Amino acid sequence: MSINLKMLDNIKPKITQVERNLGLETLRMLLCFWVLLLHCKNRSYDNILKYIVKKKFHVPSFFFISFFYFYPIIKDRNSIKMKVRLERLFIPYILWPLIIWFLNNSIFLIIQKNRFGRLLSIIELKVQLITGRKFFVQLWFLFHLIFFSIFFFIFSYLNEYIFFAFINLIGIIFYIIQYFKINYKFYGQYKESISFSIGHFISSYPIAVTAMLFNKSNFIKYLEKTKLKVLAIFLFLLLIILSLLFIFGTPDTYDGIDKNFFSLIVFLFFHLLPLNKYLSKFFYYIIYLMTRYTQGIYCLHTIIQYYLSEAINYKLKFLNCLELYIICYILSLLGKIIFGKSKIKYLFI
Repeated sequence: MSINLKMLDNIKPKITQVERNLGLETLRMLLCFWVLLLHCKNRSYDNILKYIVKKKFHVPSFFFISFFYFYPIIKDRNSIKMKVRLERLFIPYILWPLIIWFLNNSIFLIIQKNRFGRLLSIIELKVQLITGRKFFVQLWFLFHLIFFSIFFFIFSYLNEYIFFAFINLIGIIFYIIQYFKINYKFYGQYKESISFSIGHFISSYPIAVTAMLFNKSNFIKYLEKTKLKVLAIFLFLLLIILSLLFIFGTPDTYDGIDKNFFSLIVFLFFHLLPLNKYLSKFFYYIIYLMTRYTQGIYCLHTIIQYYLSEAINYKLKFLNCLELYIICYILSLLGKIIFGKSKIKYLFI
C-alpha cells in the first residue's frame, strides 16, 4: 500500500529536516512512557526496569531539554517566541483542570460516581490553578516550566554576566537547601499541594539553569564534530552511572545533583545520535509524528487509565502500559486534527 505524504500535512508542521533533533525527539517519547510507567498502579515489570523507573530521572530530563532550547529565547529576548511558549504551556495548564473539574462534577451529579468519588470544590480548583497540583497533580511540571520561563525572561534584561551570576547563586543555595534537608523541614508543615510544589521547585530549578549554561557554552557543537566517538564514550559513561546507581542507590526524591548530572549525560547521548544524518525524510516525519504528542499523552494518561479500569477492569501491566500509551497517542492525534486550527490544539501537542 502506497503512502501519500500529503495526507500528513494536516498533522505535521511545515518544517525542514534539520530543525528537530530526532535523538531528542525519541528521548522525549521514552521519557513520556517512563512517566506513564511510574504512574501505573500495578507495577509488574521486572526488578531492573522497576529500579530504573523508580529513580525518577524522567522529569529532570524533560526540564533539561526544555530549558536547553529556551536559552536562545532569553539570549535574544525574543518576545514573540516567549509568547508562543507561554501559550503552549498556559492553555493546557488552565484548560485541563477546568475540563476535569466540570466533567467529573457533572458525572457525579448524574450517577453519583466519578474518578474522585465526590464533587470537586471551587477551592480545590483554585488550589490546582495556583499550585499546579491538587486533583490533577502532574500539572506541577507545567507550573514550573511557566514560572521559570517568566522568571528567566524578566531577569534576562540584566547584564548577561550579572544575570548568570544571579541565577547560579540561587541554584547553589537550592543545592545547599536540598542536601542539608532544610527543604524537608520547611515544606513538611504544609499541605501536600503546597509542599510538593516547593520541593519540586527547589529540585528542578538547578537543572533548568544547568541546561541554559550548557547551551550557552556551545560545548555540544564541538562534540558533534566527532559524534560517533563521543557517542560511544557517553554510552559507556551512562552504563557506569546506571551500574553505580543500582549498587549504591541515590539520595532522596528532592536531592538534585545526581539527577542534574544524569539528565546532562542522557541529553548528550540522545542529542549525539546521528538519526538526522542517516534517516530518510519519510522516516524523519514518521519519528517526528510519533513523538510530537507527548504533552497530550502526559495529560491524558491518568484520566484514560481510570476509565479503562472502571469499564473493563484494566490491569496496568507492562504491555497494558504500551496499549495505554497508544490509546492516549491516538486521542492526542485526533485532538490535534479536530482543533488544529485553534490554540486548543496545545492541549494535545
